[in-house]
Amino acid sequence: MRVCYFGTYDPAFARNALLLAGLRAVGVEVVECRAPLWRGTADKLAAARRPTGALARRLSTAWRALIAQHRGLGSYDALVVGYAGHLDVHLARALAQRTGRPVVLDAFLALTETVEDRGLATPGTPRWRVARLLDTLALRRATRALVDTAAHARYLARAFGAAPERLVVVPMGAWPRPPLPPPPAAGFEIVYVGGYIPLHGLAHVLDAAALLRDWPAARFTLVGDGQEYPAIAERVAAQGLANVRLVRTWLPEDALVARYLAPAHVCLGVFGASPKAARVVPAKVLLALAAGRPVVTRDSPAAREQLGTDHALLVPPAAPEALAAALRRLQADGALRDRLAAAGPALIATRHGPACLGARLVEVLAPLVG
Repeated sequence: MRVCYFGTYDPAFARNALLLAGLRAVGVEVVECRAPLWRGTADKLAAARRPTGALARRLSTAWRALIAQHRGLGSYDALVVGYAGHLDVHLARALAQRTGRPVVLDAFLALTETVEDRGLATPGTPRWRVARLLDTLALRRATRALVDTAAHARYLARAFGAAPERLVVVPMGAWPRPPLPPPPAAGFEIVYVGGYIPLHGLAHVLDAAALLRDWPAARFTLVGDGQEYPAIAERVAAQGLANVRLVRTWLPEDALVARYLAPAHVCLGVFGASPKAARVVPAKVLLALAAGRPVVTRDSPAAREQLGTDHALLVPPAAPEALAAALRRLQADGALRDRLAAAGPALIATRHGPACLGARLVEVLAPLVG
């Protein structure tokens, strides 16, 4: 099978990098047809706040480059539009239609929910309506659309009228990792890595930290950045949470694991109560599992579907008391910590590693190619 991986996608973004590696791991010949549109997440978010004319000029330049590259590719069996390709799928469909090739869009995350969660638009506003229209049209143009969970597929079908049979689950993945040494015997390090965005419910983590402020062994380390960082930092100072350390940085994944996950006794997932939080299993959860660290995250349809109770300790959303109790339980129950730590790498190897994702994507492509 020869697959064209197409669009203005970021090849370093974990979802794209894992799918590309996964296809190649199972013997698919992958040719990339890519033209950059953004210089990183900050550039993308800044552009989303500007008038649409600037985006149109960027997109026009990128598409001309894509068309020129596509002419020289030769034949291929299927075209996969990398994330975030909600605009690119329209060009992809026009190019692939000439030879009757299927177009598979990695829908992954809906633009509508993303602009809501990032504070870029509120429901009913013009920008929100544009995002909703882009989601709807993109899903119609694709022969198949990839999503990360079955819960996400149900949402796209309900919210945007996507045909359920055209939505297929290829879960989020993680890179397998060599075993980390056990964390230090002293203390109890509780680590969060990721964005400071509403989806993740960091306010609830701070509330749990406040409940545990008299537990001298415990320390919360929150690593990352995002729109909520100033408010979170202000709240930590106002409440005098001496057991919370904020590290405002983005690091490459290997450095993140070595510096912050290696000393962690437990890693935190997502705790927000939004519908979106119930439909995703964040990449940071899979990273912690791959690193062999116990995970506490919110209970949800997506978590039950992809993790179950054998691979993570699940707590109700927006429930600081339950989170605090779960952390106390993990600290007291070394056998439970060891069991969860051992289960994580096995789950990644059998379901979320690159080769697993590649094999699943080939299952999706094979009948379309045939």
